[in-house]
Amino acid sequence: MHRSPVRRVWLLLPVMAMVALAACSTGHSDGPSVPTAGTVAQRTVPDAVAQLAFQDDQGKPVTLSSLRGKTVVLTDFLSLCQEVCPLTSANLGLVRQAVDRAGRQGDIELVEVTVDPSRDTPARLAAYSKLLGASGNWKLLTGTAGNVAALWKWFGVAYERQPEPSPPAIDWWTGMPLTYDVGHSDVLFVLDQQGVERYLITGSPNAAAVPLPAALASFLNAEGRSNRASPEAGGWTATDVEAVLSWLTGARLSPS
Repeated sequence: MHRSPVRRVWLLLPVMAMVALAACSTGHSDGPSVPTAGTVAQRTVPDAVAQLAFQDDQGKPVTLSSLRGKTVVLTDFLSLCQEVCPLTSANLGLVRQAVDRAGRQGDIELVEVTVDPSRDTPARLAAYSKLLGASGNWKLLTGTAGNVAALWKWFGVAYERQPEPSPPAIDWWTGMPLTYDVGHSDVLFVLDQQGVERYLITGSPNAAAVPLPAALASFLNAEGRSNRASPEAGGWTATDVEAVLSWLTGARLSPS
């Protein structure tokens, strides 16, 4: 979520009403304790949502249903975000490293789905993926405006197109001035192998000590630089996500 009040879009309240506030049975009673970074949930993603078609940075089709059998970390983003998304992606890069160290890259997927499908084409996502080093079990997805809207409506993620400030920022990829921004909720979900939403973390990430590709670091605006240098109290870290994955899967991921 952007910090500036005039640019803020709140997470939709209905999703919180459907989230269990107390820990559900995890199936790992002798494993790690329930993490405290977010909220335990128990919502099965319906087939109509799980089968929505998206494309990765190579234009290959991906659906949430195609990822069943794997634990999925899912979040919203746009490649032209200047405040939060690059920091979220930087933290997910650390999570991916922890997953790889544990040898669990075959059964844990990190998935970022755009809220800006008009600009986030597969070609643009390929450029963004190259900056981040995202590949394999770390997917960046786009799709039709209708499918993106349907996915995020079910998950309760709010987003809206907003005017670009003056003077406009310059696109890190094309070198052209931006014509609009997209305000959106900042929320991360964890789905189990059966496609059930089991955990969510809201709010901005704490990525103060996390390396960021130079192109994205220079693209951050004043708010983004502040988010990186002085994270909000309680901002989530890669270690928080790793703790959720350890709790849910028993993978015993070592902290980044």
